[in-house]
Amino acid sequence: MRLNFLKRLLPVVLLSTSLMAGAQLKTDWFNNDFSTESTIGAEVNAAYILLEGKTLQPVIVAVIDDGVDISHPDFAGRIWTNEGEIPDNGVDDDGNGYVDDVNGWNYLGNPDGENVKGETMEITRLYRKYAERFEGVDAAQLSGNERAEYEKYLTYKTAYEEEAEEVKNEFAEFSQIVGMYAGAEAFMREKLGRDTLTIEMLIEYKPADEEEAQVRDLLVYFKTQGVSDYLERAEEYFDSRLNHHFNLEFDPRGIVNEKEAAEKGIAYGNHMVWAEDPGHGTHVAGIIGAVRDNGIGVNGVASNAIIMPIRAVPDGDEYDQDIANGIRYAVDNGAKVINMSFGKSFSPDNHLVEDAIRYAGDHDVLVVHAAGNDASNNDVHQNYPDGTLGKKKTAKHVITVAAAGTYADSTVLASFSNYGRKSVDIMAPGVDILSLVPEGEVNSFSGTSMAAPVVSGVATLLRGLRPEWSAKKVKKVILKSGNDLKNLKVRVGGEKVALKKVLANPRMVSAANAVEKAL
Repeated sequence: MRLNFLKRLLPVVLLSTSLMAGAQLKTDWFNNDFSTESTIGAEVNAAYILLEGKTLQPVIVAVIDDGVDISHPDFAGRIWTNEGEIPDNGVDDDGNGYVDDVNGWNYLGNPDGENVKGETMEITRLYRKYAERFEGVDAAQLSGNERAEYEKYLTYKTAYEEEAEEVKNEFAEFSQIVGMYAGAEAFMREKLGRDTLTIEMLIEYKPADEEEAQVRDLLVYFKTQGVSDYLERAEEYFDSRLNHHFNLEFDPRGIVNEKEAAEKGIAYGNHMVWAEDPGHGTHVAGIIGAVRDNGIGVNGVASNAIIMPIRAVPDGDEYDQDIANGIRYAVDNGAKVINMSFGKSFSPDNHLVEDAIRYAGDHDVLVVHAAGNDASNNDVHQNYPDGTLGKKKTAKHVITVAAAGTYADSTVLASFSNYGRKSVDIMAPGVDILSLVPEGEVNSFSGTSMAAPVVSGVATLLRGLRPEWSAKKVKKVILKSGNDLKNLKVRVGGEKVALKKVLANPRMVSAANAVEKAL
């Protein structure tokens, strides 16, 4: 039985490490020490021993994501407040172009309180746009620029059709597994005469023949591995993939008041940074700055973090314009670290994002970006935003982060993590990471989306401890102080290679080592 489609259930959960290996680690292990005998954490707890008696300056950290549940009790006192804005008066009090931006901004909505949740993938938008021009056109009649544009159309058409077909195949696979599970459940309920089944009941049952034993064993496997829970999540996943991400007829962007806002000379969107279901952004923000040692939630990396939520990432691919505007908003409103736990394979207006990233560098702001979750080489297949900005390595104020597993062995580079000898800088814990989710809860997610905020948190500590250090200096210290894993062999593309061949800086980020260099 193949469960390949489950690997794509990111950022909800990645089963390549948790489903097949057993239960998730229900702990914020990213805080732990670096140990070859147990989990190889980012040494955050050790950093706080070094920081005893030290004063950390508050540092604003922008989280550009799907929003943040700012009411979570473990964010108490940690959410950025725009002191120049009067809440809910419908006026741009501080004159920054954003009406009522008390805690940040949401680029995926309008002043009437309507908000985008599901979106298409960028390849869907590109194919749809070019198909309107070139579907059915005789290519032989084209010349010059039109011919070049037609070639783009063919590229987008092929890419869209391949990805859409893959999703359909995954859904067929999923439907088979659902059928197997439902059939096994019904069969065993009838055999045991029970409406509900427990693992103990199944184990105690004595099969009458080999066929019954196989059904019983399959159901025991499903239940012990938690497959039923993941199948429920998969239903939501496929609803998004089939009805939104690759649906050529779906276009929710009309909700966003771009035209009207431009006519009024104000920013489009609204102030509802918590809109829809901000599970991913809340999780990311919790890793960075959840209040430590309060008995609630988890211990975030940076006790001095002030979280600035910027909602620009829907359930689907983000718009380049939204990301560029979000970066500039963060810079203009005082952020010194920007976390960007998102990415995509196509970026038609990438120049807007790159210009905004350069703008951040010009204003001494550190940008931390997740490498991506396609088990792909970013040197070969770009994951946008690309922190290299077209150069041979990432910009001096940008850190691109791979996800690390829990142990210093061949799985230390998480099976889903992107990598790149030139384009990916360092690794951080990214498997079974416990953090905050909406409604005051916690949950474990996996992904480079979880690794990036660990690095953002370490950067926040350094910028609070040494505010005179530049973003470039902070990056340099983080990369040089990580725990060295360069000679460790990791699995990449079915082969074992030294980590130094797939990461620019083959180290696990270390908060303790970085802080020690700053003292």
